[in-house]
Amino acid sequence: MLQLTRKTDYGIRLMLEVGAHGNGGMSTAEVARRQEIPYQFLRKVAQTLVAQGLLASRRGQGGGLSLARPAESITALDIVRAFGSPYLNQCTVDPPCCERRDLCAGYPVWLEAQVMVERALNATRLSDMVRRQVAMERAHNKRMATREARPSRVARKQTAGQQYSPGSGAGEGGNPP
Repeated sequence: MLQLTRKTDYGIRLMLEVGAHGNGGMSTAEVARRQEIPYQFLRKVAQTLVAQGLLASRRGQGGGLSLARPAESITALDIVRAFGSPYLNQCTVDPPCCERRDLCAGYPVWLEAQVMVERALNATRLSDMVRRQVAMERAHNKRMATREARPSRVARKQTAGQQYSPGSGAGEGGNPP
């Protein structure tokens, strides 16, 4: 089955971070920290995306990474192809060279699946992915803030006047002994 390489996964995550950051440059180190990706590895990923014309890189004050073109014009397929084609198997790499395509009942299935994967990736715009990513991060941050603002069960019981002692039954509907 199709499995994206680690480089491709990191490339997508890098493009999402840079796309969500806006027009200003974002450092590779900042993306590496935020995404928990090894910095040296991410630098190589960024170099590939720059070479493929998906990212722009500026050095110096106010530099960093930015999208080389509008997010609306970049597809998931563009990003995946920067690291190699998303082929399901060798038969779909170069169909005319598949020696068994006339004898293999699986060949049309693999070819159809390949077309569907490429169609789905090509229909997915980076701008749509960035919007989803930003919404997901906001929802996550809101959940985390709610969790931090809510006192723990122990603190709620102590505020209610009950002494908490593990195994005492306090906080489990019973009264402290």
